[in-house]
Amino acid sequence: MSHHGKLRADRRCENCGHFVEKRFCPECGQENIETRQPFHYLFTISIEDFVHYDGRFWKTIRYLLFSPARLTKTYLSGKRNLYVPPVTLYIFISFITFFIPSMLPDKVGEKQENAIVTTAEEQKSNDEDDEDDKLVEIAEKFNKEKFLESLSHDFPKAIFLYMPVFAFWLWLFHNKKKWYYFDHGIFTLHYFSFILLSCLLYILLQWNYSYFELGKIRLIKTISVFSSIAFFFYLIYYFFHSHRIIYKESKAKSRLKCIFLFFINSFCMLIFLLLYLIVELFITHKPLFMETIHAIHK
Repeated sequence: MSHHGKLRADRRCENCGHFVEKRFCPECGQENIETRQPFHYLFTISIEDFVHYDGRFWKTIRYLLFSPARLTKTYLSGKRNLYVPPVTLYIFISFITFFIPSMLPDKVGEKQENAIVTTAEEQKSNDEDDEDDKLVEIAEKFNKEKFLESLSHDFPKAIFLYMPVFAFWLWLFHNKKKWYYFDHGIFTLHYFSFILLSCLLYILLQWNYSYFELGKIRLIKTISVFSSIAFFFYLIYYFFHSHRIIYKESKAKSRLKCIFLFFINSFCMLIFLLLYLIVELFITHKPLFMETIHAIHK
């Protein structure tokens, strides 16, 4: 636990009023430090407590990536202080997954190339007929950067909103007396945290591959292709293996359920994300959305 905060002169706990002999209140456990600290303290205390406290963070990340179902199994067994709590873990991973990629620099010359392509497309559009000019006019209302920024900010919310649906399908396919919806929810939180963290690592790997133009090296290009294939199959393996460990069913029964769950959730997720994109477009570019619907009806 962090000891960077300045201790209060008053020995009475601000939370419960109990006398504090040292640093922490023996009654409620609150640290008896000044309520007003330097601004940087907010970041220091949060990062330190999350990452370094008892080494839980790094153990949690290691087991999340390489030990399918271990976190879920441990949590459901009642040992809930060994690792980062499921909800806290998901919130943190979803934040870094959509924050870090937005901070990555573009490849040198990429913006210039995009500008040249855009200019060429606009010139080509000017040569089209009146109907195409109308579509071009509609497209010009679209602010791509604004849309993508809004999408990246709200996408974790969309994924979070879908998780109860994922947990529902698990609940529907398993014994209602043996497994509570809560149990499926914990499994879902850990699995989605794994997916997001894996996607972040994959994005970082592909960014390095593109930014440093490693595709020019044949061996690295081959490794990149195989790593992409391995990434896809590991996501599937992780779900199948985690399911069997948690629900303790025979291989045949577990695999059959996983196949159904995989395809059902893939379809539902596709529909859910499509609806999400439509809603996001409606919120951020309502005039463009209405004009597009009108053009489609014509």
